[in-house]
Amino acid sequence: MRQTAGTSALIAAVTAAGALFLVFEIRTALSPFLIYAVLAFLLHPLRTNPMIDRLFWGVTILFGAWVFSELSGLLTPFLIALVLAYLFEPLMNALLARKIPRVLSALLITFFGVGGIVLVGVLLTPEITRQIAAIGALIPLLPDYFERFLSWIFSFDVFSWLSLDVESVKLRVLTALNEQLNNIGVLVTNFTQTLWKSIPKVITTITTIILLPFLTFWFLNDFNRFSDTVSRILDKKPASGVRKYITMAGGIFNQYIRGQLIVMLIEMTLYSTIFSIIGINYSLLLGLLSGAALWLPYIGISTAIALTSLVISLGSNPAEQFLWAGLTYLSIQVLEVFFMVPKIVGGKVQLNPIILFLSIFSFGYFFGIAGILISIPVSAFLIALVREQLYPENASIIEQSPASAGRSRP
Repeated sequence: MRQTAGTSALIAAVTAAGALFLVFEIRTALSPFLIYAVLAFLLHPLRTNPMIDRLFWGVTILFGAWVFSELSGLLTPFLIALVLAYLFEPLMNALLARKIPRVLSALLITFFGVGGIVLVGVLLTPEITRQIAAIGALIPLLPDYFERFLSWIFSFDVFSWLSLDVESVKLRVLTALNEQLNNIGVLVTNFTQTLWKSIPKVITTITTIILLPFLTFWFLNDFNRFSDTVSRILDKKPASGVRKYITMAGGIFNQYIRGQLIVMLIEMTLYSTIFSIIGINYSLLLGLLSGAALWLPYIGISTAIALTSLVISLGSNPAEQFLWAGLTYLSIQVLEVFFMVPKIVGGKVQLNPIILFLSIFSFGYFFGIAGILISIPVSAFLIALVREQLYPENASIIEQSPASAGRSRP
């Protein structure tokens, strides 16, 4: 027996040495696909060992991330269509409940839903572009405006009592402002040049828009099969342990993405309509920005209010418009906090403000704009995992009560 074990060990060592030599010789021909295939072939028979099973899934996740990064441009229309199908799935279920065939339901949603989104985008894009250009033209006027504003601020007697060198302070503030405005001008110029060089990407975007209706239709039509397949995979023994985490993440993302989009659309419509009635310049653009600010709590709405205040202050009737705009923001924010978010979004994605800011800045630093967009639901999911580990006795209560799942623990 010992001789057999020693012979096996010697054969294994020689084979390993030969494999390493072979890998060294063909290193230029190696690819992540080939490496993954070899590792999967070697690890799969040994997955009865828990550590080997985890190693196999870790390698699989890394390989999936590589595939996604390599094919991200090609997969973009498919991912967008899948997201649209996911967002419209409740409407699909409502139509199916009324005994409308699935193919006809998918066709109706694609025509009116996706077609409506594309139509609104096509109709609003020229006006939004014009308003962006008009606001950009205000940048050269800002130094004179701020100089007058500072002169008015420093005209109060309190600055004389403090014996401040008002002119020196004004000069420093205006110098810093001019530097920032110059940086903005450089950014705008670089953005225009980059946009001009991105004509191939524009063509790709047009192709994506053309493909979206067809892909969304087929995803909607086969979404139940896709869901059943994922459910069957999760029912298998290796994946059964993560089913509850998949369900938890699904509930959080479902509430956040669908709920936030509905509230954002309502707020965009309200802001744009009211700003237009008030007579604020660039009401469409400011309304869209104010509604979209919901995606970044505190930071987004503060930026939107600052931009709206700047546009109003450069207008012809600032005093009255400031009053009505302030009442508009106050009313819609009250409506959002006490009605729309609790009723539509729910409580699963409520975060402590400190955690919220930390998640936004951290995800933005590591993953850019995409990280900022997903920072809140991902952080809510991570907090839910931590809560479940720290308070397992309350796990069932948390799952049953959406409102309690989002509140922070002392």
